[in-house]
Amino acid sequence: MPFPFSIKYTTPLEGKVDPEDYRLILKQISNFIIPKPAKDIVIDGNELKFKPGSSPSRWNLMNPIDRGTFLLNEIEGQTALSYEFFMYKHFIYTSIIAAVVGIVSPIIWFGIVAFFWFCGFIWLIALTRHKDMFDELVKEINSATWQRELGEEPISTQST
Repeated sequence: MPFPFSIKYTTPLEGKVDPEDYRLILKQISNFIIPKPAKDIVIDGNELKFKPGSSPSRWNLMNPIDRGTFLLNEIEGQTALSYEFFMYKHFIYTSIIAAVVGIVSPIIWFGIVAFFWFCGFIWLIALTRHKDMFDELVKEINSATWQRELGEEPISTQST
């Protein structure tokens, strides 16, 4: 999927992760994203897909995205976690708003400014917030991976 409609982050996980642990890690991711909120979570093999859940808050982390995917795979002998999210509706809605603003405005370029204002800032905020969420998630997965290697019970990633 083309940038800027699809954004993808990938990072290697620390420690040894066996393919048998993928389901456990994906369940950990599921527990992490449910309160964000996420819904329609489907775990299939080494992949987790979800859609944004509804929330009364306009600052909901998942508001500007259409759907997301987490994927565990081997890259150069090390397990990597990839997170990809899609923002098609965001660009469509802000384009419509900008077009309306451009049409009703006596100055045509005001629509272009409106597009960059509405679309650009929301897009940048979403990029930053989802990267922060991804980094926090990887940190928790790495912590749980090290605990499993030491034979300890992993800490739950249930966030509030």
